[in-house]
Amino acid sequence: MIKFFRKIRQNLLSENKFSKYLIYAIGEIILVVIGILIALQLNNYNDALNKNDFERKALLNLKLDFEYNQSELNKSIVELKEIKKNSFIILDNTGSKYQASFDIDSLLQSVGNVPKYYPQNGFLLDLINSGNLGIIKNDILRNKLSSWLPTLETLKDREKSVIDFSDDFIRYIIKNGSWLNSDEKTNDEEITKIRFPKSGFEINNNDLLKNIEFENIVENLIVYKSLLLDRHEKCIELNKEIINLLETEIKK
Repeated sequence: MIKFFRKIRQNLLSENKFSKYLIYAIGEIILVVIGILIALQLNNYNDALNKNDFERKALLNLKLDFEYNQSELNKSIVELKEIKKNSFIILDNTGSKYQASFDIDSLLQSVGNVPKYYPQNGFLLDLINSGNLGIIKNDILRNKLSSWLPTLETLKDREKSVIDFSDDFIRYIIKNGSWLNSDEKTNDEEITKIRFPKSGFEINNNDLLKNIEFENIVENLIVYKSLLLDRHEKCIELNKEIINLLETEIKK
């Protein structure tokens, strides 16, 4: 093709037809420009296809992570609600409400427990650290994803506070009660499989119910864990919004 155009140009020059040659040269330039524009258009089209493919893979991977996060959040929420329920049962049996038939041992492990939430944020962190979060075209979804880590950080800060206070509760039982008695009545499989012996001391954990300090500690645990539960519920609300937006974008 190049040889063909070159031959035409040489013929025009040899025939001294400069005006025709000029028109031809302009036409040739136009053809070259059109070719370049077509090549750029094709390149932009291929680039757009690659970006769309990358975005779709990102959406699918993010959906997997946030579905996992939602499942783990739900488990923690269920556990926190169970802990609160057991804590209130204890408060209903302190001081003048004490009943000899009530057995505190089966509840102590639950009250001192703090569910720890471990989210799965690997793909989101990869997008943020590589500067590729902008591949998500939906502005609302991108903003929700950007707010996920700060929201999660408030949960982890609250979780740490609850763990610190729960450690005080554990130390109180160590000093004033018997964990072996509680271990004997617990339903926690991790503890029961250890097969602890009976305590060698004559001690009744129900006596803790007659102590105002113990009552105050349990009351404070309820407050701390209620605040932690609130953090979990805010996280799961955002998590659900993100999953819904991801599903909408994937279906497009």
